[in-house]
Amino acid sequence: MKSVAVIGAGISGLTAAFYVRKFAQEAGEEVDVTLLEASNRTGGKIRSEHYKGYVIEAGSNGFLDNKPWTLELCDDLGISSRLMPSKDIARRRFIYLDGRLRELPASAVGFLFSDILSWKGKLRMALEPFTKPAKEEDETIASFVRRHLGEEALRKLVAPMVSGVFAGDPYKMSLKSAFPVMAALEKEGNGSLMRAALKRMKKAKEMKKKLAELEKQGKRVYKPGSAAGPGGVLTSFPEGIEYLTQTLASRLEDKLLLGKEAASIERSEDGYVVHLAKRGSVACDAVVVAAPAYAAASMLESLDAKVAEELRGIPYTKLAVVAFGYERSEIKHDLNGFGFLVPHEEGKTILGCLWDSSMFDHRAPEGKALLRMMVGGARAEEKALLSDEELIEACRRDLRDTMGIDAEPEMVRIYRHQRAIPQYLVGHAARLERIEARLRDFPGVVLTGNAYRGVGINDCVRQAKEAAKRVVEFITKKSPN
Repeated sequence: MKSVAVIGAGISGLTAAFYVRKFAQEAGEEVDVTLLEASNRTGGKIRSEHYKGYVIEAGSNGFLDNKPWTLELCDDLGISSRLMPSKDIARRRFIYLDGRLRELPASAVGFLFSDILSWKGKLRMALEPFTKPAKEEDETIASFVRRHLGEEALRKLVAPMVSGVFAGDPYKMSLKSAFPVMAALEKEGNGSLMRAALKRMKKAKEMKKKLAELEKQGKRVYKPGSAAGPGGVLTSFPEGIEYLTQTLASRLEDKLLLGKEAASIERSEDGYVVHLAKRGSVACDAVVVAAPAYAAASMLESLDAKVAEELRGIPYTKLAVVAFGYERSEIKHDLNGFGFLVPHEEGKTILGCLWDSSMFDHRAPEGKALLRMMVGGARAEEKALLSDEELIEACRRDLRDTMGIDAEPEMVRIYRHQRAIPQYLVGHAARLERIEARLRDFPGVVLTGNAYRGVGINDCVRQAKEAAKRVVEFITKKSPN
């Protein structure tokens, strides 16, 4: 029997282990899968805490249904009937500018009549069709946005969004790696996103007809986004998004080993050996490394020091998540929306605030509200290190300034992530190419996780599924005829 070791029981490792089993069965291959996790729980950064009647997400609060990967995983797990889409009002998104919350328009035309950008900023955006192609192969998000939309759009719209998605710094992050679709659009439009959009209008109309027909047939469709935010509907479960990782873990039975830290991976005569930090080892034919890049670096040092060095070059940012529970009557704002982001120039402590109890039912007890704030990120890491008392006071002050909330929260929870989200800096794609080139000398060793090609749940599931496919193909070829 062939054997596979999967290291790391976050969403990536759990998904990889699940699909290695599934794909091996479909290929008629008998495979023993062992999943190693250093901590005493599964899920990684995904954690849904049930506390005093609240359901609080320590990290991600769900996934978008505009891509198929997580939906397909739920189908394969038999839990699609448990999926819970966010409420329609969650499509409304806000930004805090010049002392007040402003709703982001749902269309490009809406931006023309909104007061988010000045007329000078709007006129600068109107020059987008005259943008020339990038000279560099890789550039920062800030450089890309300045060329296409101007400085004001960068500061007021794009930079806050980058902070919300990556807790990142647009002046350092790679456009090509963080937003590959935008890079592809620029090439398609010979420098202009608008030219590319016009080229796609005819295709979009045809696609809209096809989607409408599919909906009539009761089939699932994946809808594009809008100017106000990404496409699709934010989706979770009544119990919280951790229900997904808990379900995956339950399918692995006794092959999930908690408290087993992988220290190093070495080549053996028949495959590989994963040495554990305390004692023991796991012999296997292939290894899926789904640990964070910095942890993967230590494990792969003995195989290839250059790969380890490259992995250590992927930085992570510090982030604190602060959750407040309130009596609903103490909040004057209608909370009809997803929440809001705060541009760095506004000088607030929080990066933004999510109105979790407005997005989903069952997130707060009857008559109460749950708000969740992010603090820190690449441009203000020191704020994530504030004491609990300082964090609470700063968040209360910012909620008073942005939403007029003077009341003291009845519930407070703080979740600290010393290494929260990997940062795709300029040169990230080239780094991945170098890593992959060296790993060709170690067939059967596959990396997956949010440090490489996407940080969201959908991206992690997609990459893990691809990793599982590669491993099963390797094992099948290795098996004797």
